[in-house]
Amino acid sequence: MRPTFVISFDTELIWGSFTHTSPAEFARQYPQVRETIAMILGLLDRYEISATWAVVGHLFLAGCTRDSNGMAHPEMTHPGFSWYPMDWFATDPCSARSTDPLWYGDDIVDLILSARTQQEIGCHSFSHPPFGDAECTREVAVSEIDACVRLAKARGIDLRSFVFPRNSEGHLDVLRERGIVAYRGSDPMWFRSLPPTLRAAAHFLDHALALPPPVSSAMETQPGLWNMPGSMLLLHRMGIRRFVPLRFRVRKARIGLRRAIREGKVFHLWTHPFNLTIDRRGMLAALEAILQEAHRLREAGTLSIEPMGALAARLAASVADPDAAPDPGVTGAG
Repeated sequence: MRPTFVISFDTELIWGSFTHTSPAEFARQYPQVRETIAMILGLLDRYEISATWAVVGHLFLAGCTRDSNGMAHPEMTHPGFSWYPMDWFATDPCSARSTDPLWYGDDIVDLILSARTQQEIGCHSFSHPPFGDAECTREVAVSEIDACVRLAKARGIDLRSFVFPRNSEGHLDVLRERGIVAYRGSDPMWFRSLPPTLRAAAHFLDHALALPPPVSSAMETQPGLWNMPGSMLLLHRMGIRRFVPLRFRVRKARIGLRRAIREGKVFHLWTHPFNLTIDRRGMLAALEAILQEAHRLREAGTLSIEPMGALAARLAASVADPDAAPDPGVTGAG
């Protein structure tokens, strides 16, 4: 397969944090997320790079209300987790973007759609439940994805890509049945098998030393459904991670790009837009340096840059065409 750079943004505002963070605390930690998204899109336009924006479905809304019984989103199958004793939608304000902007993002969808360089809007579930949790039922997964598909279609968007909430994989069959053709699988990091306490330290060490990130071959895990594992999180600057110099983030990504070219694989960079709000000037400069390098390599003819859905379509076409040359970087379903 052609060496390829993929970049995906988990676009969720408060929805990935409401189980453990209040809106006030989120706003304090991550100021000006919308402005940061606009700046990211500006950089993507500057280097003519299409990314995948995995948007939580609730952000398609400008507002919502409770029913006559005070229930939020009665049309949804509400997830139930033993580790979260409240109703899953209990903290949804059921108001409007004008009063509670962290819960609604129709304006963000507008911003992405209006970018000069076409961007892909993908699915990040409707309300961010971890699909891989044993208590996340198939009914919940169906309800979550169906809601996203319905909201996206109303905007003329065909959802083709999926990013699992909390990178917790599950219910792949539901994705395929709903027309999803690509998902971001878990990063195949060297420290994944370590105990949680050691894993956190290893994750910091991996970035502090700018160790080479993994690159992967796309794998068709089910007919028509392609796994595009993450390679590198563009690390935020909170807590101890602020001691990792920004140039190390750039160096690590450049190593990943060169490795993808050398091995004929995919380097998949990902992050959350709110991760770039802390030391925004520095983080955006780091992102720009990575995009600039990817753009240079594309202009040199050594690298392709594609969003997840487009890459999946290209790979599917190469498999379907019996006259196409074999692609050693494509792995079929077992």
